[in-house]
Amino acid sequence: MNHARLSEDLSLDKKYLIAKYRLVPKQINNKLYWVREFQNRPDHPYGSHRAFRNCHILELVFSVYDLCVAKMTYFKNNIQDYTPCKMDYRNRTLQPCALWDMEFLVQKSTGIPIDLRNLAEIREIEVFRSMCRWLEGQLRQSREAEGEGRQIRLVV
Repeated sequence: MNHARLSEDLSLDKKYLIAKYRLVPKQINNKLYWVREFQNRPDHPYGSHRAFRNCHILELVFSVYDLCVAKMTYFKNNIQDYTPCKMDYRNRTLQPCALWDMEFLVQKSTGIPIDLRNLAEIREIEVFRSMCRWLEGQLRQSREAEGEGRQIRLVV
């Protein structure tokens, strides 16, 4: 299979994701998948070529981290409240980055970091829902505090 030809109909961010994880096209059960090949263990398919063509980059990244549809849906619907980031290990800080390259989502108003690896460890839907409620509560408090600060500045 011609890797370059297959990736022609993919957006640049999806090409970057494929390169980052060294994915190659492979036919599995008569469907074309993007997989990571390993020398000492079975290949790991990350998504069909159709999914890479049709899905939002956030959904593909979440697929790489083996995150469920509920997590994909929640963060896709609320992405405006988050900044994609990756860890700069030299100075131990989170740096904003493109969605395809992210390792963390940081809630913009609060600075709360969410490590995608830790998010993958949540297996119970109620635990995830509880986390979402907590995040939304933190966001609400932050926005209310910002609003109060604006009111004080306007009065002064």
